[in-house]
Parts: sequence; C-alpha cells; structure tokens
Amino acid sequence: MPSRRVVALLLASASLVGVSACTTGDPRPDDTATVTTPQADISGEWVVTRTVTASNDPTNPGRAVGATSVRYVLVERDDCGAALCDGTVSSGATLEDREQTALTQTDGGFDYAFTGGLDCMNATTGGVLVVDGFDYEQTATLTVGETTGDAASAMAATLAGTITYGDTITQNAAENGCTRDPAAVEVTYAVAATRTPAG
Repeated sequence: MPSRRVVALLLASASLVGVSACTTGDPRPDDTATVTTPQADISGEWVVTRTVTASNDPTNPGRAVGATSVRYVLVERDDCGAALCDGTVSSGATLEDREQTALTQTDGGFDYAFTGGLDCMNATTGGVLVVDGFDYEQTATLTVGETTGDAASAMAATLAGTITYGDTITQNAAENGCTRDPAAVEVTYAVAATRTPAG
C-alpha cells in the first residue's frame, strides 16, 4: 500500500509543503494506438528536473515561479509487440521512496498521472486535523528529445515536457476547520530529464 504523505497546515493561514504523489491514477486514454513507427526506448532510470513556470500558491517557496526540484523516475515499458505499449512509472524525491502509477506511451513520448489525498495538519500541534483533507492530481506529458543509436534501436537520451499539479480542500475538511488561501492550488512545471549516469 502506498505510504501516506502529510501536509502541514496552519488553521488561519495555511501552506502546503512539497510532496511526491502517493496514490496512483489512470493516465488519460491513448488515442494513438494505430501508430506503427518504431519508438525510441524510454525504459530506465531518469533524473527529472522540474521548474515552476506558473503558480497561484504564494505560501510555499517550493512552488514559487522559478523554483526547481528533482525527482528520480523509473520508467518500465511493457513488451506488447507493438510500437506503443503500456507500462509503469515510479517517481519520488529519493530512490528509496517512490510511488508507482500506470504509463501510457504516445507517439514520441508518454503520459502518466498521480491522484490521491493529503492530510490536513495543524502546524501548531502537529496533529492530523482532517485525514485526506486535500484531493490532488498531478499529470505529466513528456516527449523524447535527443536519442542515441540508429532508427531501429534508438534509445531516448533526454525528455522534455510539462507537469501540472492541483489540489483543493475537500468539503469535509472545510467543515472541520481546515483552511488555506488559496483553497485550490494550481502549479505548472517545465520538465527536463536525463538518464541516470551508469554506475
């Protein structure tokens, strides 16, 4: 079972801390199933750098425009015998603490999403005010940049794309004293990824 992530929240003026996704979500439907062009190999370990390009969360420095963060991502693509196959993505702030979700391969890249709940915490007492007080969704769309090898055995060397993150206070949380301004957070990241160096 995925581990729970905890969000610190002041009752009067609250802020969310940066957190990796904890509950898996289905990626958006694949509309490119008829693609037959050979795809560059996307499987393997990646170092993903995220840079905030838009944010409405003034309370969290990690979500200020220009702020950067790193995630360690493992991409595993199924061998389905077609140009596009499903797979999984494991992502986290460390190699030891990563959550997994489904991957949808697209023509020239892949998509994935995480959804779940975050606890509303009282920053003064350190206790849980409301379990799963925030609903969140994080979606990623990545495309292959540079590749190595020939067309028949090309391996992706870089990835680029966007991640969008949003969370909002649940009605139950609001009714039980969980507050934050803004009530709904929206953050957009520009993403650049390189393969983890061998060794």
